[in-house]
Amino acid sequence: MSASCGSDSQATDHDQPLDVGSYSTQRADSGFDDRPSRARGIMVESLRLGERIVFGSDVAPEFQAGLGGNVIATDDGIRNSDGVFAEALVAHHPLAAYIAASAQTPYVGEYHKTYTLSVALVAFPDEQSATDAAIDMNQNDFAANAKNQAVSIPDYPGAQSHWRPGVPNLGSWLAVKSVVIAVYVEAPQADLDQLTSFVTRTYKQQVPKLDGYVPTPADQQPMLKLDPDKVLTRLVATSDQRLDPRQFAVYSPRGYAVLGTDPAADTRDYDSHGVTAIAVSDNKYLYRMRDAAAATGFAAHLADEPTVSKYIPIPGVSGAPNTSCFKATRPNPTVAGARQFRCLITYEGFVAEVFSDQEPVVRQLAAAQYVLLKDGK
Repeated sequence: MSASCGSDSQATDHDQPLDVGSYSTQRADSGFDDRPSRARGIMVESLRLGERIVFGSDVAPEFQAGLGGNVIATDDGIRNSDGVFAEALVAHHPLAAYIAASAQTPYVGEYHKTYTLSVALVAFPDEQSATDAAIDMNQNDFAANAKNQAVSIPDYPGAQSHWRPGVPNLGSWLAVKSVVIAVYVEAPQADLDQLTSFVTRTYKQQVPKLDGYVPTPADQQPMLKLDPDKVLTRLVATSDQRLDPRQFAVYSPRGYAVLGTDPAADTRDYDSHGVTAIAVSDNKYLYRMRDAAAATGFAAHLADEPTVSKYIPIPGVSGAPNTSCFKATRPNPTVAGARQFRCLITYEGFVAEVFSDQEPVVRQLAAAQYVLLKDGK
């Protein structure tokens, strides 16, 4: 649904018309979920893996800062990433893949001057495929340099691992049932004992998180829905509903926390405030809460939460109860997109957060979002 659509529902409880500009206040349809789609199924399955990926801060203090996570599987195949090699996976028919990284600080500087950890989860149709894929990924990278040497991980004898003496990184691959855990770790010094210890600690944290995970078979993936509870359709439509894990998706609280710089703290924050799901659509976010009281508390928390942009309050939207707006005192260099102005809208068990670089526009967007939450069917 285009942002240029008009609205037939722009009134508040007191029938005062709100200025929603060109934004639609009609609930968007769920066409993105209505038909079978292999691409959508792969993305949804990959996000399921992302919900289970280990936080670097749980492995060691050297990896306390999250560097984000992403889906690296599409209907065209797997994207090459640290420790993941597409050419070694083709024959094993991977079903989904997700990768997350962490480091000593949120902003990695010079190469080989800090601690970094990358963990990827790749799902396969069966255990044998996963076992073979782990072997092939190790061999693929091992063969790239004649100086590479095999490394043993004593606590995980099935792990396939290697390093190059004198180079401060180590790659390791372990099949756990039908999932391969790919670990790639770097340190400032080429200390094999330390690198091996980091890999061991990563496996000890990651392996239990896969308990109970069963990949959706390839022939059933096209039936997976991105938004089975229709949370996304409660957000104002401002762009094409194109599948994108960063721009148009629904996350569990833990899965969304992986994208931040402190996933463990964010997960605790969402849990303590009663967040049950997070929908992302372009420059808008919708937090589904445990109940209305939790929504009120979480909106207040978001309003007070310090951010890089340091928002200060500005007048909200007249006629739209429980709506507050803010202006950034300085730009946020860590976030792309329009973020200068921000509004929070609370309605029943939901909190919406909308952004724009224009003050009148953010108020129109907030007004449209309020009407949609209140009246959208």
